[in-house]
Amino acid sequence: MSAPIHSWGSYLRWTLATLVLVVASAGAINVAIDPQGVFDSPRVAGLNAVKPYLDHHRELARWQAARRVCASAGIFGNSRAEIGFDPENEGFARRGLSAFNHAVPGTSAELSLRQINWLDAAGCMPKTVVLGVEFFDFLGGARPRPLAARPTEPAPRPDLRFLAESVFSVSGLRDSLDTMLLQHASYPATLTPRGFNPLLNYIPEVAQNGHYVLFRQRAEENVRSWLRKPRRLQPVEGGASENEQVLDAILARSARAAATTYLVIYPYHAEIRMMLERLGMGELFAEWKKSIVAIAARHAAAGGRVEVWDFSGIAPETLESIPARGDRRTRMQYYWEAGHFKKALGDRVLARLLGDENGFGVRLDSSNADRWIAEDRARVQALLAEPSPLLAEVDAVLERYASR
Repeated sequence: MSAPIHSWGSYLRWTLATLVLVVASAGAINVAIDPQGVFDSPRVAGLNAVKPYLDHHRELARWQAARRVCASAGIFGNSRAEIGFDPENEGFARRGLSAFNHAVPGTSAELSLRQINWLDAAGCMPKTVVLGVEFFDFLGGARPRPLAARPTEPAPRPDLRFLAESVFSVSGLRDSLDTMLLQHASYPATLTPRGFNPLLNYIPEVAQNGHYVLFRQRAEENVRSWLRKPRRLQPVEGGASENEQVLDAILARSARAAATTYLVIYPYHAEIRMMLERLGMGELFAEWKKSIVAIAARHAAAGGRVEVWDFSGIAPETLESIPARGDRRTRMQYYWEAGHFKKALGDRVLARLLGDENGFGVRLDSSNADRWIAEDRARVQALLAEPSPLLAEVDAVLERYASR
């Protein structure tokens, strides 16, 4: 009887040792390949130099990269900023700045506030802050929560959950394999070491389907999203909304650090402006821009260095023609679709902020905001009064929602 028991014990030990070896080997491979750049493992050309664009543990991965770079300029916002604003824009270097793109898709200014708090605590508070402000985040007038009730969260770090999901796991091995395969891709979905998403993977999609499909799909998604929200900027109870409160906190933090903050109203394509006006939201958009100017003016009066720049106005750039349905050859210069602009337009935005008088965008303050906003809205209304392919597309998108 002892021999079988001894054999069974040996088998269990061998099985356990094998399991430990396999898990440890998987962990070693995943740390070496480092798909998300969390461990700062050496980047080897042809093996792991190009990192995949992954949709899990994004805040951790972005923070680990930001902490290592400790840039003197920070770009904050949502996917529009992540895709459009290249931190390696030469304007930063001309000003003696190094930049990092902290923007994370699908997030609001609340994440930007947390990121700025983490940077400040780590001694990496940027001296130049480029913050994209999003009208659609403010739409609905979310009720504020007392900031005192929001404890300052510690910066994310590799914890047991991350290790279990991304290091000692099959999914981690899959990410590592994808990383190795990505090195040979012509148009990889990737994120640069400084947080920029060049959206190269959209190039073959445009070649296959054309820009029109992207514009139409996004336009319909936008309208559905907008119509679900209440048409107000403040809570029903009155007072500041949650997003106003968060923006106030960001500007206060920047002022304490003597940072210069640029509040950027994104360069929405004219299609978005026209749809907003058609849906009866043009006045709300105008009011929102005035509120951003008022918030900035309040902080500037208290000694803060803050500027508001409006790139949403009707201009040759934002009026770029949408290719016709079925056109797969035309490549737009400035837009992927109406809400997401390319690096080429983002470079014009950044250049303007950093001192290049290229004529795109307008700096708003209390002296010119009312006039500019009224004039620009009149230009939108003029577009809606003159037949054009763009107007026909706007009406086609909105026709199915007319009775809602």
